[in-house]
Amino acid sequence: MAKVLCVDDERNVRNLMKKVLEDEGYEVVAVSSGEEAQELLNKERFNILTLDLKLPGISGIDLLRKLQEEGMEVPAIVISAIATPEAVVEAMKNGAVDFLSKPFSPEELLEKVKGVLEMEKMTFNKMERIAKNLIEKGKYDESEKIVRKMFSLAPSSPIPHYLYSLILSSRGNKELALRHLKAALILDENYHLAREEMKKYEEKD
Repeated sequence: MAKVLCVDDERNVRNLMKKVLEDEGYEVVAVSSGEEAQELLNKERFNILTLDLKLPGISGIDLLRKLQEEGMEVPAIVISAIATPEAVVEAMKNGAVDFLSKPFSPEELLEKVKGVLEMEKMTFNKMERIAKNLIEKGKYDESEKIVRKMFSLAPSSPIPHYLYSLILSSRGNKELALRHLKAALILDENYHLAREEMKKYEEKD
């Protein structure tokens, strides 16, 4: 069963997460600071990290940045009472794969952990198929999580750029969508899906 590292400075929250996850069969280590978490991550391998944003010492965002700088690939779910759109975007930009706002139910916690672990098992091709399907159904938030993982798995592939351009376009961010389309074609000028999408922009101009 997967090994989970929970980082939260509130003892009640740590105890709750530990009990809920252990009852489900996960191996859980719970700590109260980013420094403790970083020390453990340097010594042991964890399948998933749950992380509060507001911590004593280094913040949750600072820890995410440090993990990225050191090349540690641990999927992180940010669990925080600070659930503004800006906080969510900042967490995702710095490597978090999902966000859960406090207070949360045991069911919500388990759903998030299971979802992230399932995503980690997917092959790149399967991620592509699922992301496309979610985009077609208009489930952009769910598809974005998968596409972000695809970026980390294959940074030189045009596919995540193309898929992300579709998500951005659907949200009305045409300028950034166009940038990702151009990035896809720089990586592979013959990538036909990106070329077809680019034609739509050229026809509008």
